[in-house]
Amino acid sequence: MTDTDALRNRLNEIRWQLRGEARLAALEEHLVAVEADGDQRLLNAVLTALVDCYEYSTDSTRLLVPYARLLHNLDTAPEHFDAALLRSVYWQFKWIVYKLRNHPDVPLTSIEDALVQFRRRYSEAGHSLHPYYEAEYWFAYSIADDERAARAAELVRATEPDGMSDCEACRVNDIGDMAACAGDDEAAIRAWRPLLDGELRCAHEPHNTLADSLLPLARLGRLDEARANHLHGYRISRDRDDMLAYVARHLRFCALTGNEARGIEILSADRRAYDLALSPDTRLEWLEGVQTLAAALRARGMGTAALAGPEGRDWTADDLHAWADAERRALCARYDRRNGSTVHSDRSQERVEPAQPYPHVPLGLKAMPQLEPRRAEPAPAAASAASLEAALVRARRAVEDADEDRDALWLDAARIAEALGTGLAPADEAEVLLSKAEPEADLEAAQDFAALAANLFAEAGRPGRALLCRIAAAGWGMRAEPAAFRELAPGFLAEAAALAGTEPVDAARARAQILLTTFQAASLLGEQPGDDLAAAFTEAETELEALAGHRRAALARTQLAMMKPAFATDPEARTAAMAEAFELASGNGFGYETFICGLQYSAMLNQAGRLAEALAAAETGIAAVRPEYPPFPIAALHLTAAECTLNLGDPRSAEHYAVLAAHWYDRAGETGCAGVARHLLGRALAMQDRSEEAVVILEAALDDLPEMHEEEHWRLLDSRHLLAENYRRIRDARTGVAHVLEALRLMDGGLAHPSAVFYAQAAHLAGELLEQTGEAASAVDAYGRSAAAWRDLGSLSAAANPIRAALWARLRGGDADRDTVLDEMRSLATDLERSWRNAEHPAGYRESCRREYAKTLMQQSQMQSDDAESEEAWANRTLVSGAEVLAVAEDGDFLAEIGVQTAHDMIVAHGELGDLDAAEALVERVTALLDPDTHDAARRALRGHLDDARDRVTEDEAEATG
Repeated sequence: MTDTDALRNRLNEIRWQLRGEARLAALEEHLVAVEADGDQRLLNAVLTALVDCYEYSTDSTRLLVPYARLLHNLDTAPEHFDAALLRSVYWQFKWIVYKLRNHPDVPLTSIEDALVQFRRRYSEAGHSLHPYYEAEYWFAYSIADDERAARAAELVRATEPDGMSDCEACRVNDIGDMAACAGDDEAAIRAWRPLLDGELRCAHEPHNTLADSLLPLARLGRLDEARANHLHGYRISRDRDDMLAYVARHLRFCALTGNEARGIEILSADRRAYDLALSPDTRLEWLEGVQTLAAALRARGMGTAALAGPEGRDWTADDLHAWADAERRALCARYDRRNGSTVHSDRSQERVEPAQPYPHVPLGLKAMPQLEPRRAEPAPAAASAASLEAALVRARRAVEDADEDRDALWLDAARIAEALGTGLAPADEAEVLLSKAEPEADLEAAQDFAALAANLFAEAGRPGRALLCRIAAAGWGMRAEPAAFRELAPGFLAEAAALAGTEPVDAARARAQILLTTFQAASLLGEQPGDDLAAAFTEAETELEALAGHRRAALARTQLAMMKPAFATDPEARTAAMAEAFELASGNGFGYETFICGLQYSAMLNQAGRLAEALAAAETGIAAVRPEYPPFPIAALHLTAAECTLNLGDPRSAEHYAVLAAHWYDRAGETGCAGVARHLLGRALAMQDRSEEAVVILEAALDDLPEMHEEEHWRLLDSRHLLAENYRRIRDARTGVAHVLEALRLMDGGLAHPSAVFYAQAAHLAGELLEQTGEAASAVDAYGRSAAAWRDLGSLSAAANPIRAALWARLRGGDADRDTVLDEMRSLATDLERSWRNAEHPAGYRESCRREYAKTLMQQSQMQSDDAESEEAWANRTLVSGAEVLAVAEDGDFLAEIGVQTAHDMIVAHGELGDLDAAEALVERVTALLDPDTHDAARRALRGHLDDARDRVTEDEAEATG
């Protein structure tokens, strides 16, 4: 072998290495050796390999130097280029224009020269100009030459691609990017659809498009799609240095859509980007993502939050924002100097500070807690006598209607009056004082407001409202001293009774409020409500019911009804009582009460297994939610809806509700409950075969679920099992097996799952994944654990599957001879037949044994196959075993799937023996047993197989006589 041959072999070895800096270093070192050898053809091959490797590196602009040498060699000594090398040179020329454009220190004239060369060389070689027009578009767009860009885009659409054009996946991405840059998000998503739906893919797709689509989808309000594309796209792009630009887009998306916690995770996981030699365009995208995240945290008042930054240390959000902004502006200035405009800086600034805010996109992943209560306030009206009068009319009506906005309306009226320097009537001033009372925030101030309001109502001749103020003040103080209210209650009741003749509505409301507060005091003292209180509730309800047409009376009646389930002694009675309260709240349109009743009623119905009713109640409660309501019960309502829809077989709706449940639990700071919501979300995604998203959510659930009470820790097992299943679906058996083995370890340690069969199922899954990872002996052990668990549950029919799987694994692993394994398979068949024919077993169990017996007979025949066996011997054996299987399949309701599969094997065997009449009789026999409606495809497949067998015989006869 010559030195050149050795160098050529070494180049082939390097090409087989994974792309990355190690491969680049090897190629660069190899280039020196090849230059010394002097073989020009080999030198060109190394240069093309180097250019290709640079293209998929962190700084792809490095390919400019070796490509310039390659192009020089082509122009000066074309004889050293074979067809493959020549194609590589033309293929790589497309990259050159982009790299020149992306490097801010390359003059525009050099890029224009390269574009001219691009067009000339492709034209002379007879290649399509489709890739040239793409390059021209992006150059024109980068310098904001809109007219030139529009012409180029039109030519891209009008010119047919050829073998020198990018792959279809990349071309589709390009068309969508052009639409997005033109501001047409709808057109962009339409163009990207084949990539987003998984119809097209390549080395960088759909990774690139999933990242590109995030903000357009958010702008369009298609938040579910944006969430799905983020979960899928970031997972497949992370840890890829050549995809850091895509990661930066995910980072910016999180920062702009209220997912700062997720952004912090991404920044921490990809902090290596600070230290990599990134190409200028990728570095700019990274800086934009970093700055946008830091800005989002600062806007939340979290400027001191720690973020992964350069120099291998954490920075505050304030400091990192300043650093990224300065670095970004400096890099943009280089582009601007090159372009002779500020277009690059302007676009970058728009990316880090969009003119319009983006909607919040709940991801189902960790979100930051709510920083402050949200309270909707109407826009202040212009101050005038007319506006004050209108504001007072609205506020007074809101009181009569028991409107939830009444506090905000009174505060609005007070602002107008203050601006005008106008005093309010005593009753109106009293309402304003009550609107200012916030007992949760400042109890003493709230009680003072109530006392002042009581005096003003009394002054205005409204003794009923005055009494209600004093009852409210006493009730607020009850939280600190529950027993104190009992001493005041008799006096309050006497006052209410005295007012019944003159102010019946307020008197009835006062009595109801006294009873409610008495009930709450008893609860705080740990006492059960007695019969006397129950009777008083019923009497008060009757009194309020008689006041038809009074919204405030109806509200008081509803509030009393909401407490009545506590008086019930059994679950059905409690549910019936809550149903009454729910109907009153929702029927009268009382938002907060509908919300609370929906929460409690749906939970009761869900626990009782009345899923459709529970879902309807939960959805009614959700529809009543207002921004200022507390996040925990909002989350609980969504969780109930998620559980119901999941159990009703509607994973798409379950996904929607589980995402929001996780979001609101995070807002409430309830980590464990958020983990439960994520577990449900992961299951909903898995049911939709969206495994890429499911594994992200389920791994997040594992982090949170330990915070739950031990009763909920079974979800850790369920999440591990789901992770194993979904990692198998995305062909990552090694990660999947780690999860299912951990689930088995936890169960061996005492953690139980609600399903009695879960251990057996998990062990079987472990066996399948261990086989996929090449660990046959461990797989046999796992199958054995599954079979043992099934036997412990008394189900030989269920144990049959792992028993057979273990036998096959032993045979494939080479640790058992065929005869030994066959004997064990025959023994299993004997046991299954015995159980099937045992009349003492339940009918359903006997039927499952019959099915497994037939499967075992089939696999026993397959296991007997031997390379040394003649075709005739195989055919005869297959017909004998097939007849045995069919006899079992026909002994009862026909086992269609087993019978059809057996019939196909027997058709092949009959064809091998030349007995097509027997094959036809077999097909007639089996198809007669198959229902035409449910098994039409199977019937047609059998007849088609028979026709194919006849055709083969005819061809064989023609060939023999020809």
